Amino acid sequence: MNHKDRRKRRFVFRRCQEERRRMRQNNAVAVVIVLALSLVVVVSPRSVPSASGSADVGCAAAFIWPVRTSGSVDPPLARVFDNPAQPWLPGHRGVDIATGTGTQLVSPADGHIVFSGKVATKDVISIRHANGYTTTYEPSVSTLPKGAALRQGQEFGIVRGNSDHCDTTCLHWGMKTGDRSYRDPVHEVHKRRIALKPL
Repeated sequence: MNHKDRRKRRFVFRRCQEERRRMRQNNAVAVVIVLALSLVVVVSPRSVPSASGSADVGCAAAFIWPVRTSGSVDPPLARVFDNPAQPWLPGHRGVDIATGTGTQLVSPADGHIVFSGKVATKDVISIRHANGYTTTYEPSVSTLPKGAALRQGQEFGIVRGNSDHCDTTCLHWGMKTGDRSYRDPVHEVHKRRIALKPL
């Protein structure tokens, strides 16, 4: 085999390698395109009733407001969530919903009452939810016992009593995860589940 033949073989070998690499890239791109075209992301900004009149459960919020609202209107907030950078720093670990004494409270998600009573002269109710979150309400009182099971939307108490957050002008709504970090309840109310469905 002479020098010219070796160069020709190397050239053909390199061309074959480049062609294989291009084919692999084209195949990968084709797979991504096919997958993208076969899936549709379904996201609902609000729970929209279907043609049959029932809500689409796949796009429902995990949490609802703990006070009744008219339609899809959020209740007015007296103070928003302000999570401090460190757990020991000052902040506002919940939201204050502008409402008055006697306002009926509804469970924002399925759960059970884990506390109902006074905490340092404040009237507080706490609910543990199926996802591990705990929500707190003050000032609030309930006639339901500790351990009472609640369904989303079920009445469990009223705004009344003592609180250093609100007294009788608002309801302080706090939310913690299982690891005890605080969450913005408004974000959880507006969060929607996303479902991927084939075309």
